[in-house]
Amino acid sequence: MPNLNTFSQYNPTPAIEARYFEALRTIPAPGGNGCHPYLLLLANLAAKAGRSPEQAFDDIRQSIPAGGRKVLDREIWDAIRKAYNQGGTFTPRPRPAPAVRNGDAARQRIINQGRISDDADLWEESPVKIHCLPEETPMLLLSILFDPDDLVWIGERHQAGILGETIRRASEWVEHFQGGGMTGPHIIINPLDGIPRPKKSGDGETLRGDHNVFAFRYCMVEFDDLSREDQIRFWSAVKLPIVALIDTGGKSIHAWVQVSKLATVNTLEQWQENIKIKLYDRILAPL
Repeated sequence: MPNLNTFSQYNPTPAIEARYFEALRTIPAPGGNGCHPYLLLLANLAAKAGRSPEQAFDDIRQSIPAGGRKVLDREIWDAIRKAYNQGGTFTPRPRPAPAVRNGDAARQRIINQGRISDDADLWEESPVKIHCLPEETPMLLLSILFDPDDLVWIGERHQAGILGETIRRASEWVEHFQGGGMTGPHIIINPLDGIPRPKKSGDGETLRGDHNVFAFRYCMVEFDDLSREDQIRFWSAVKLPIVALIDTGGKSIHAWVQVSKLATVNTLEQWQENIKIKLYDRILAPL
């Protein structure tokens, strides 16, 4: 675990946090656009914003846009190490031993088992046929995957959780969209509890943090560097309880996986152990 003295020297302010989240939104695409040197700027801002090294890594990893090359985890950790070593030292948490050996070969075997590779066949295979217009699909997803009273966050990537605005009951979101309402492009895939809880940084409270999750139902999985055809082949063949495949409008297809069919996940600690470590780190990351 990192040495907390590494980043306790900073007293984050809302202005620093805002600058950090804005920097996350504007990361240059990798591949000759200045992404690599930008990582150190992000790491320095993360430290000043009171983020732990592991939080900083997760923030940066998830925010890097698609580009001409893949940014390696090592590059992100190198930037974090340089930034946080200004006030001490830390050792990143070691990645657990993978349960999948030779992930590239295992991934290709799954892809080769896929019987379909295009959207039309994928639609035919789906147990829920989407006959509605594209603008009506959010209502279909919310109606099937959430209970009517579930509190769901939808908005811009770093937009705050505000009851009645970015956080509404699933049934209220359906009414909002039926009335022609619009919102941001991102959704938190697990329902929230609507109770203000401390931020990870310790600076104030939030309604959309990890500790605000009401029920751990789904996790999201995606590929950054597979062709669309290979992604469809993979998702049509892999043995995971997939409840939805979301077309992001780009080259990536996001899979929602029902975690209750994989493990007992009732708390954040069980999520970290059974999903983050056993599923993501040991099985999915090697693939």
